[in-house]
Amino acid sequence: MIKLIIEFIRKIKINPAFWVVIFGAVYTGHFREIIVWFFVVLIHEMGHFAGARLFNWRVSRIDLLPFGGAAVVEEHGTRPFHEEVWVAVLGPLQHIWLTGVAYVLSQTNIISADDFYWFFLLNLTLFLFNLLPIWPLDGGKVVFALVSKWIPYREAQQKFLIGSGVFLVLGSSWQLSLQPSHLNLWVICLFLGLAHILEWRSRHFVFMRFLLNRLQQSNIKDVRTIIVPPTWSLSKVTHHLVKGVTHSIVIKNFSPTTINEKQLLEAYFYNHSPECAIGKVFR
Repeated sequence: MIKLIIEFIRKIKINPAFWVVIFGAVYTGHFREIIVWFFVVLIHEMGHFAGARLFNWRVSRIDLLPFGGAAVVEEHGTRPFHEEVWVAVLGPLQHIWLTGVAYVLSQTNIISADDFYWFFLLNLTLFLFNLLPIWPLDGGKVVFALVSKWIPYREAQQKFLIGSGVFLVLGSSWQLSLQPSHLNLWVICLFLGLAHILEWRSRHFVFMRFLLNRLQQSNIKDVRTIIVPPTWSLSKVTHHLVKGVTHSIVIKNFSPTTINEKQLLEAYFYNHSPECAIGKVFR
């Protein structure tokens, strides 16, 4: 346990925007509150970290952000559905037991009722905020896991990021119209907007990582059939791969008519141009 905590601490990286929140709290005389908030955020991220280690994920770092934190993992979008959901929700779930402990302390008069109420609102706010269906919040990661479970991965990437971006713009516009002078709110909205831009720009890299992971996997039992014309490029066929299943690709009006997913990916990465027609590759 101690070794896990030490490893967690070593991976903490403080985002520059985080200092804006710290400065605002100190400037307005809320130093005690920011210390408690900092502690709650660390426990939240410790939940993600513990979940990631449970499933043998590689955690690059723990970012402390204006709205909380983020565990940066190398397995984003490539692990089984249940693992991604558990790692995402184990952060928000920490707020439940934290609130329970605070309630017990308030009932034994160790902390005042007012302190408990403030602590309860803090945890409730972080819990609900992190479950919003916005990238890169925990709720956004759960929604993406759900979307990528049912539709092709590349399509899921684009539709999720567009939907998340629209939700962010509408929600930010609403909140900023109500609190235009709220500095922390501006920082959070700008940070989330930047996160969307960076994720959109890196979507091709994320998709390539997904395909490479599929090439290495050999234990997927659920098989799905894709029927494609011989004129489709290898790249276009990969755009129809769904996470969590392996694929049998049927080439219409062609012999041999059927290839497996591994043959497709080996041709895509090692033997042919991604834009080469699948009919020419497997003629």
